[in-house]
Amino acid sequence: MGAWGAGSFENDTALDWADEVESVGDVEAVFTGLPEYDGKTDLEADDASRVIAAAEAVATMMGRVAEDVPEELQELLAGAEPSGPLIEMARNAVSRVMSRSELLDLWAEDEEGSEAFGKAITALVDRLNPDMSWDRPTKEEVEQQAGPIMPCVFCDEGMTEDNMFYLGFRDYTDRNGLFGEQGIYCHLTCLNAKLHPRHMVQNWKFDLR
Repeated sequence: MGAWGAGSFENDTALDWADEVESVGDVEAVFTGLPEYDGKTDLEADDASRVIAAAEAVATMMGRVAEDVPEELQELLAGAEPSGPLIEMARNAVSRVMSRSELLDLWAEDEEGSEAFGKAITALVDRLNPDMSWDRPTKEEVEQQAGPIMPCVFCDEGMTEDNMFYLGFRDYTDRNGLFGEQGIYCHLTCLNAKLHPRHMVQNWKFDLR
């Protein structure tokens, strides 16, 4: 897999696949054609790259187009609407890539590239999530419960009500750590950029209504 960036289509495998797409059926075939998941075997890097590209195609049909989606693919998919089962297949396949794939280890070998990949795939997950209304707490409500909200520990930018995450941890070298918790505020994108690719947080959302 020749890659020059972390974007979904910044590699030869994804672009070659995009050139071969003729219908929505070709997008679905990427997901249905994967080897059966046994929970132990890593998905090959090329298969993982095609999954990410096909998932971007699904997101494109949802009206959420990444910057690097080829114009020809956008034109081909114009007017197409993904079915619920197709969206779910895309989500499950991306989750599989994020859990067990050779692609993760390839990106882990390059610290700078790993950060870019973490940001890119976190954005893809967000594009595949459904539009949902949330009963979001205000920053004032959070601060009443937990104290002042600090900037993201990674980028030092302020937290917003639609991107406000708290990462808690406990010190288990001491018995008191069983009961006390410390934590940091961070953007999920910034956190995933710093984690090993195999351990990125998969922030999937489900509309249960």
